[in-house]
Amino acid sequence: MIMPSGSTPPIGSTPLHGAANGTGDLDERAIRWMRQRMASSGVGVIGDKARLDADLAGSITDAGLGLDDAWQMFSEVIAPQNIGLDSERFLAFIPLSPSVAGIWMDAICGTANFSAESWLEGAGAVAAENQVIELLVRTAGLPPGAAGCFMSGGSIGNLSALAVGRDQAAGKRVVVVADTAHASIDNALHILGLQSLVVPTGPDCRLTGHAIRAAVGHRDDIAIVVAAGGSTNAGVIDDLAGCAEVAAELGAWFHVDGAYGLTAMLLPEMRERYAGIERADSFIVDPHKWMFAPAGSCALVYRQPWLARQTHTQHGPYIDVLRTDDHAYNPCDLGYQLTRRASGLPVWFAMALHGLDAHRDAIRHGLVLAQRMAAALDACAATELIMQPELGVVLFRRTGWHRDEWARWAATLLRDQVAFVAPTTYRGEPVGRLVFMHPRTPLAIVDELMASLTG
Repeated sequence: MIMPSGSTPPIGSTPLHGAANGTGDLDERAIRWMRQRMASSGVGVIGDKARLDADLAGSITDAGLGLDDAWQMFSEVIAPQNIGLDSERFLAFIPLSPSVAGIWMDAICGTANFSAESWLEGAGAVAAENQVIELLVRTAGLPPGAAGCFMSGGSIGNLSALAVGRDQAAGKRVVVVADTAHASIDNALHILGLQSLVVPTGPDCRLTGHAIRAAVGHRDDIAIVVAAGGSTNAGVIDDLAGCAEVAAELGAWFHVDGAYGLTAMLLPEMRERYAGIERADSFIVDPHKWMFAPAGSCALVYRQPWLARQTHTQHGPYIDVLRTDDHAYNPCDLGYQLTRRASGLPVWFAMALHGLDAHRDAIRHGLVLAQRMAAALDACAATELIMQPELGVVLFRRTGWHRDEWARWAATLLRDQVAFVAPTTYRGEPVGRLVFMHPRTPLAIVDELMASLTG
């Protein structure tokens, strides 16, 4: 809308921007809140919808609430009614444990609006992200020329990789997945118009090359084979070498969903468990899981990135300028997303600041806790360990407990702020599930959890 003559506000007086923005000491309040959160984040609570809706009703007004009222609503109503995914006592799903360095750099990215979809707009940020991608390429053992980009999360990363695999399949439409595959894989196949061939796994929840051969038989319509570099529910690394071999026999694209567990290949003592990753056509890692980045990042890697460009490069009169430089590296050509914040920059900064050894030690802490928890469960007459943990996930039974007892156990732990846990199912049976990833989770939590199971 064109404003009438004389009505244009003077520069700097716009309420949302400039020096006269009416935010007072917002920066001081925000920084103080962030520092307190980084020092210690509580387990949190599950918010009540009716109460939240009532408390927030009418909060968006024509004139605005002003800093005091708006900040009070955030700090006293909104923030307290969340579960602390970054808490050292969050042991459900896949926890988050962002480093302090990563958090501050993420805040800087938000301040500067570093946009990492193209070299033209964000060369510095893209170059930093590429250092992380190159680390993953080297660690996985992919050949020279392998490359990738960052996405906003594992779901979009898997979707992007599977789209490339589909386009290389010469009309084949069937994708081999395990019955333990992450839910995002099935959703991606639905979006892409592909069919799944679900391969059952055994008691160890591991997809093997032998199981794939048995399920495929003489079929000639397999486009993609998907394996996990650490399954979400049980934390199991699939038989990557065997899966890669079958994919090669079938002429199929081999994708590894390593969103959760593949980061552990950075540990020399764990690298052998990932044998076969060097044969992947694509894989993903979510740095916001076990690379200690803030939420919202996925590293997507391709053996032959030029194939990804064939699938994902977008054209339009308003974006063709991104490709006037033949040497420009445009992440948006390698995945589904165009606009994207530089989510890999906090990953790079923390690694550059602290080094790989510090990150390896942080990963090891989760492995140690999982082994200690497993040993305690194994030694207790009232509990039964379902399988030895390979990564940071522990599955177990409690004698006499069914779905209701597991729910009460989880509710009690949350009420007492001991931990946030979320039971799961194993072969249809309700069981306990604990995930250890946070470097600040105390070793003493093992005794606390055992007391809650046997008290």
